[in-house]
Amino acid sequence: MGKHTILIVDDDQLILNTLKQRFDSWESEVYAVGTPEEAKQVLQTATPDIILLDLLLTKEDGSSGILDYIKSDPRLENVPVIALTNLDKPELKQMLLDQGVKEYWIKGSMSMDELYGKVMEYLEPKK
Repeated sequence: MGKHTILIVDDDQLILNTLKQRFDSWESEVYAVGTPEEAKQVLQTATPDIILLDLLLTKEDGSSGILDYIKSDPRLENVPVIALTNLDKPELKQMLLDQGVKEYWIKGSMSMDELYGKVMEYLEPKK
């Protein structure tokens, strides 16, 4: 089991800190940022194994700007992006899946343990 790199983008500091602590305890390199600009700065130098992206970012161009940025960089095009949101909107979910987001997870519908387990399925697929 190698060290994984995880990028978490969420403007909710509590969620950011909780997820960062959880993944840090697993010897992952975790980048936890609160704005699209910070996310883009990380992505200029790091290639994460997975990106957890909150959809309702309050600053600048929000999540769509990050998705466009990821798609425009061949180095990042195969990195799975997981949308994390409080919005249970089927049309938004379908639009994001069409844009290449791998999964659409409703924050309130799963525990931190479940979220962690699902992320681990991406990082450590069962053979």
